[in-house]
Amino acid sequence: MALLALPGCGDRLSEAAKEAPVAPSAVFEGLPLSGNLATALAAGFGNCLEDTKGIRCRKEGVTLLGVGPISAAVDLTGTPARFDHVTLWHPADQGLVLDVKPLLERSGWRSCLTPDAERLWHPPSPLRIAIDTNYWGSRRLVVSAPPPAAEPYC
Repeated sequence: MALLALPGCGDRLSEAAKEAPVAPSAVFEGLPLSGNLATALAAGFGNCLEDTKGIRCRKEGVTLLGVGPISAAVDLTGTPARFDHVTLWHPADQGLVLDVKPLLERSGWRSCLTPDAERLWHPPSPLRIAIDTNYWGSRRLVVSAPPPAAEPYC
């Protein structure tokens, strides 16, 4: 676990590091889908870096439904700093995260296409997964558990 903590820098990181862990709203394959910095660190995320938008903590060597190893990150924003999803990708193999889709479908997950992502869900679970269909660099898979919304996911 490496934290960026330079004198005079990293104010949000320093403040976030003082908090106790927040229980995640949901967990998928051992990954918390919400929480604070302490939640992320307890789940094995580290190498946390602060930029102008927030704090990003990474975890390498993640396996999702037997697919991997892949990289994962949580992005903490706001005051107090919180995250509400996990982003997964493989830095060199754009197709690797696509291997998750048939595994989910065999388990009863449904899907639909939007202009930017293939969205997957499994009623009545609050879990939501989006796989980039339009991407630059690395194809991402985003897992979240948002509160119920008035608009349908698909």
